Amino acid sequence: MNRKIVTLIAVTLLAAGPSLRLAAADAVDAGTQKRIDQKVSQLIDTAKVTDADKAAKVKAIGAEWFATLFAWHKEHDKELGALWTQWNQARAVVPKDEFPGEVIAVKIEDTYASLKPAYDNYIKRLSAELTPEQIDAIKERWSRSPGNQRTYNAYLEIVPDLADKDKEVLKARMLMAREAAMLTDADKEIVNIYKRHKVKVEQYVGTLEWAKLHSAFAKRSAAAEAAKKEATAKK
Repeated sequence: MNRKIVTLIAVTLLAAGPSLRLAAADAVDAGTQKRIDQKVSQLIDTAKVTDADKAAKVKAIGAEWFATLFAWHKEHDKELGALWTQWNQARAVVPKDEFPGEVIAVKIEDTYASLKPAYDNYIKRLSAELTPEQIDAIKERWSRSPGNQRTYNAYLEIVPDLADKDKEVLKARMLMAREAAMLTDADKEIVNIYKRHKVKVEQYVGTLEWAKLHSAFAKRSAAAEAAKKEATAKK
């Protein structure tokens, strides 16, 4: 089957009618179905859904999304794998230069663009059944290791004297990483996605550190000059 047609079928699953959903379910092999069932159970467990009717709705929404996600990756993982390999190779050059890697990262984002509408629809439907806190918990668990909050907290420990406005920059970047990671179920790819965004955080923190060091240097210089003048005046 033409690759574009397969992708279109996968992406439109979430908006499909019952008959098309049934046909898609019939096409899922036993191994994939087991994987979908595991992810749906994790979804309910993470959101702590106890109401039976609501749980049934969330399960249906989750099952459709995971079927779409796995079908899409079956068609695109070879392409993504090649791009991530290029990304890692580009970042391995000496001296370090993140720009070539960022160019490849944009290509990876472009590849994921065809899956994004289905994901947005998934979150929209899920948000109609769950609270913002439950949605946040689902996204947080999906990011597993390195994890959004875990990584953010680590940065605060590394640079404990960040201003609130700088903390917001770091938090926003980590949320971007978490959102991007929602489009894959591969641990290695989630790590790479976070690494891509962590590079941006570390560049930002590096800029801040230089400003602090320069400011501290200026203060020391001014203090030394003042002490010198004072000592001269006393003679």
